[in-house]
Amino acid sequence: MSRILALAALAAGLALALALAPGVGAARLVDRGHDSGTDTFADNVCGIDGTTTVRFVDNFQEFANNTFKDQFKLDQTFTSAATGKSVLIHAANQASGPNDPVDNGDGTVTFTVVFKGLPEQIKLPNGRVLSRDAGNVTLFQTFDAATGEFLGQTFGNEKGPHPNLESDLEAFCDVIVPALS
Repeated sequence: MSRILALAALAAGLALALALAPGVGAARLVDRGHDSGTDTFADNVCGIDGTTTVRFVDNFQEFANNTFKDQFKLDQTFTSAATGKSVLIHAANQASGPNDPVDNGDGTVTFTVVFKGLPEQIKLPNGRVLSRDAGNVTLFQTFDAATGEFLGQTFGNEKGPHPNLESDLEAFCDVIVPALS
């Protein structure tokens, strides 16, 4: 019995040492944040006037290796003032990547963010799904290093359907406008 306890103590000590050793396992957490809220406001979506009610929860973590992880959930209801019809927009995803951009050597910098989960689902109040971007995708956003001007974005490492992203975000209005008319 004492042999089993000694082995268990050794294993626990080894696990603790590995957890505390720098460079082993996940990077040390250096900052975290949490935000949540609900708001209702006048809005215009795809040229349609109406009202938006939004509820969100955001949990953000920053690590010692200069990376971040952001877990985000959003539920948004938009109701057309003209027709009274509504659409529901839901997102539940995790974004992660380095805090600092890559210097491209040509006066531009690129930020890289990996999204996992459900970046966007648009549906009717009765539950019928109009559009759904889901799965993993890596987004590369390029900016002018001197001015900070946004120059464009590309994506890669796509796994899952991403119709809105692939349409350069035009599919959003393509499904919302008929649903609210």
